[in-house]
Amino acid sequence: MAEAELEISAGDVLDVQLTSETVVIETPAGRRASREQGHITTRMRLFVKETDGREQVYDFEDTELGVRETQRVAIVRARFKREPQPVNLLLFNLSSGQHDAFAPGLDAYLASKPLLGPILKSLALAMIGALSVWLISRHVLHYTDIASWLLAAGAGIMLYPVLVWIWRFWDEFSDERRRNAARKRFLAEMSARVQAYAPAATPAK
Repeated sequence: MAEAELEISAGDVLDVQLTSETVVIETPAGRRASREQGHITTRMRLFVKETDGREQVYDFEDTELGVRETQRVAIVRARFKREPQPVNLLLFNLSSGQHDAFAPGLDAYLASKPLLGPILKSLALAMIGALSVWLISRHVLHYTDIASWLLAAGAGIMLYPVLVWIWRFWDEFSDERRRNAARKRFLAEMSARVQAYAPAATPAK
């Protein structure tokens, strides 16, 4: 997990502003927007009166979560050391019981790097393989020193690119599984924590 300070805030929505922006692409024929080369970014700005009485403004991009005035929301953000502004992670509509996740910020917050990359792991295994070939050819098959070293070097050279490909495939596969599991755990944890800000149920008459 990246080094970042987690921030949770909640309050009642005073106003909602929805805007959209068409990305314009520079082309040889001039500036234009097209389905192939451009896209539309939607933004939602929430004016929130937080539980401590302060009024704050929050901006969200490309969210499909429905929010209206008087509803209570909870915002989970991360403040990274090198980022000037907090990054959105999760937005909860506590009144409707719905939520939305912001993948770029969430992946950055939950990111973790393996101790050794595929190149170093492949290099280590290739060297072990080469040493094994040398030991077998020299002490079991009784080849000469030169023949044994040539066989060992050839085995290491052939093993290395294969191992790099295998490790890269495995790291990508295992990292995706780890990220999915980390997202589920984080969402479950945050869902439980923001319930402390949920609006009180209206008593039945």
